[in-house]
Amino acid sequence: MAHFTIPSETHSVQSSTDHLFDFMGDFNNFKHLLPEDKIERFECTAEQCSFNIKGLTALTIKIKERIPKSRITFETTGLAKFVFTLHIHLYENQTTNVELEGDMNPFIKVMAEKPLKDLVNTMATKLAALKLS
Repeated sequence: MAHFTIPSETHSVQSSTDHLFDFMGDFNNFKHLLPEDKIERFECTAEQCSFNIKGLTALTIKIKERIPKSRITFETTGLAKFVFTLHIHLYENQTTNVELEGDMNPFIKVMAEKPLKDLVNTMATKLAALKLS
């Protein structure tokens, strides 16, 4: 297995870190950050969500850690074909970014790296654009 880290671009946010933290702590809102054209069969409960990324894999994720006004960390559970941790960083200077890290077979990593980079950039862009009050 090869370890990888894929950071998104950093974006200025439209909402306060408090509002974004509360929004991301609810799995019903997680779907709003995902690229609609790449996600199938999204289902969620209060504790976890599952969905298929077209052409990649089915994932089930849960919240691993919450650091108020700073970061929410999600991790894969169950039968994911690769293990990853997704960090949503909320910075005091009203910026955010998304970072994906994990381990995967080096051959699969070569094929998956571009779609995963697109995923974290889409999530960061959508999170920054939210106007919550």
